[in-house]
Amino acid sequence: MDNQFTYCMPTKVCFGAGIAKKAADYIDGENVLIISDPFLYQNGTAQAIGDCMTGKKVAYFSEIEPNPSCESVDKAAALAREIKADCVIGLGGGSSMDVSKIVSCLTTNDGSIYDYYAGGTRTLGKRTTTLICIPTTAGTGSEVTNVGVFTNKKAGIKMPMVNQQFWPDYAVIDGELTYTLPPAVTASTGMDAFCHAIEAYWNKESLPICDMLAMGALKLILANIKKAYDCPTDKEARGNMILASLIAGIAFSQTRTTGIHALSFPLTTEFGASHGTACSITLPAFIKISSEGRPEKMAELARYLGFEDVQALAEGVEALMVSMKMPVRLHELGVKESDLEHITKVGLGAAIIQLTPAVMNEETVYALLKSIL
Repeated sequence: MDNQFTYCMPTKVCFGAGIAKKAADYIDGENVLIISDPFLYQNGTAQAIGDCMTGKKVAYFSEIEPNPSCESVDKAAALAREIKADCVIGLGGGSSMDVSKIVSCLTTNDGSIYDYYAGGTRTLGKRTTTLICIPTTAGTGSEVTNVGVFTNKKAGIKMPMVNQQFWPDYAVIDGELTYTLPPAVTASTGMDAFCHAIEAYWNKESLPICDMLAMGALKLILANIKKAYDCPTDKEARGNMILASLIAGIAFSQTRTTGIHALSFPLTTEFGASHGTACSITLPAFIKISSEGRPEKMAELARYLGFEDVQALAEGVEALMVSMKMPVRLHELGVKESDLEHITKVGLGAAIIQLTPAVMNEETVYALLKSIL
């Protein structure tokens, strides 16, 4: 093993039940913008956190859609500039937190996200607005990464944006916020966290620190996801799931993801799958081919997780997904054989696909997709 590597995790993690109500402790300024999806605003979760910020002027932006668009980013940024936000809080799943990252930068950088993203010609200056991310799902890991994923409607594509300014200043992890997650969301976000961890582990740019984190996260997910799915009020399972999601997020923040996430992009934008579903549907197939480039490492992981070999691990993960009523075949998302060539092309257009521990080209990717049609 090469002993030379770089590890950087600049986000301060604050973990504990009920801790989200103390978010104001991390804000020096006066003007706060809380960004969430419509559900968290309508059910009062966003306001409950805002109401705890005594002495602060709190504004809300709740027009965040799944796979957030650049137009939503620009609309939120306009509000942030209008109120001269000293702090931007991303509350919710990956969509809200991703938008909060770029909005916290656009507060003091003029122009549109299009100026900086996917072919834009400008570079974001240093962020001076405090950025706090508070996840309400146990899956995304966005609270501890410097990545945001946005949908460019003009080009009809969904692409990640990586920027050093996107590291949140604070990640506030409160398991209480996940207690009301419906079972389907518990399953899809939990399996998204599983993908984060295993992609960090088998990644061609894996790190020893991330390997240890990923292995722990994977074991924690396997031990708790079905409990959280079957019994949403199981506080221990909920706490363990959001902890596992956090750990998996830290792991892949250093390595990035691989083919699973590359192929998820067209499945979300063109077939309407949730992010977690779009990732996990190819997970068993990728596990099966992972031994191509990481045979000993993957065999070690399978044994650590309680499986005889990598094939058994893949079968066990698929059985777990079926037990949570998750789709495991592409046709369940409406994908036809005639779509596979296009999905292959889009997936190969994402650079992260080449971090997969197997040959990734038109022939191999198409074959993988066809095997789960």
